[in-house]
This record gives sequence, C-alpha cells and structure tokens, in this order.
Amino acid sequence: MVYKMSSISAGNWEPVRVQSGPRSRQEGDVVALVGTPQKGRVSSDGNTEQLERLVGIDNDLLGYNVGGGRVLVRYAKNERSFDQYLEMAFTKGVTERETGRTLLILGSDAHHGEAMQGQFEGVHWGKGLEEEVKNYGNTVRWLNVGDTRQGFVGLDYNPVAEKSAGVATTLEEVKYLATVLVQYGFEPKKRLYLLNPPYIREQEMGKVLRQHGFLTLQDFINKKLPEGNTFRGGKK
Repeated sequence: MVYKMSSISAGNWEPVRVQSGPRSRQEGDVVALVGTPQKGRVSSDGNTEQLERLVGIDNDLLGYNVGGGRVLVRYAKNERSFDQYLEMAFTKGVTERETGRTLLILGSDAHHGEAMQGQFEGVHWGKGLEEEVKNYGNTVRWLNVGDTRQGFVGLDYNPVAEKSAGVATTLEEVKYLATVLVQYGFEPKKRLYLLNPPYIREQEMGKVLRQHGFLTLQDFINKKLPEGNTFRGGKK
C-alpha cells in the first residue's frame, strides 16, 4: 500500500531513506514509530526514530505529520472527488487481525513493512537471495487523512489476496478495523473508503457499498454486511 500522494513536497527531491533493522517489541495495544520532522520534512533516518506506547488515537497524533509536510496534495491520477480533503494530514497505520494491536507512523517516511518489523508476528521486510521479501503477518494496513472526525480512513480490499499481503480480504475484516479504530478514538461518523493503491482512487466495490449506505466507520460496524461479500446485482 504505497500511495503516490502523501507528501506536500511530492515531485521535489526527497532524501534517500536510511532503513533500520527490526526493533524490540514495544508493548501496548496502540504504539507508534515516531520521528522528528526537520526543515519541513518528516524523518528519513530510521536509526533516529523510536517506538512509543500510546493510550489511544487523538487529533494531536493525527496532526503530527503536518509539521513534516505529510499532507494530501493534488495528484493527477488521484480521483478528483478526494480533492475535498487536500492539505489534510496524512498518516499511515496498521492493525493486527484478532488482537486489534495498532501501530501508527508519525514524523517518519518509513514504509509500513519497515515500521512493523519486530512489532507483529510473521512480518518480514527486506531483500531475500533473489527478490524483495514482503510479508505483513496477520495485519491490515490503512491510511488516515485528516483527524479523528474530518477526512477519511482508506484501505485496500482484495478478497483473493493472501492473508500476509496486509490488505483486508473480507468485509468482516473491514468491519473489525472500523470497530477497533472507534474504540481507540476515531469518531463513528468518520468516512471510510476502499481504495485502489498506489493512487487515491475508490474501488468499484467501495462505490457499490456506498450505494447501499456504507459511508462511515459506524455504518460498517452496525449495518448488516452482504452474504459472501456480494450484494445482489453488485460486485464482490
């Protein structure tokens, strides 16, 4: 889930990231990899970033990345309907299925996989003997634009993906993520979209869901999900 438009400096030169190795596990239901923005940019040095335990998710945390220029800006291949959210803070997160353990990436340009090493079972990130290795364990990656109420939560949904791909494979998993985020501090009326990375574009299934009233975290929590992840006459 690498989105093309997460930085106000997109299109300009950005530092090459110095990746860190796996860190010791930080205990807690909600944790964050935290870097210190400098000169209007988020950190690009994994060796200077640290893990912190959080008590929940609030507007201050979700606004932290603004100081490092991590906001949603206009990109040609993004869907124009999302332009209403331009200049809102952009934050990456990941949540573990079943446990709800959640990690945020704050003030850092770390990829999900780098930040997750050592924090979730089964995560492998790096290069193998012949190719890049990406295994996201039993997690679902997501992004947040805005704060706990304004903006939207976005995630990739793919019913044929491997569980280790880090995407939601069932609508029950989307419901679980919505439930966890509300428990940790998101407003129930926060918007949720199923996206099609690497661009901020809504999936066709997401549009079908919206036609059936699935607009917010609360809707995914409370409304009855379609059997077999399919609406009659709709898409799976």
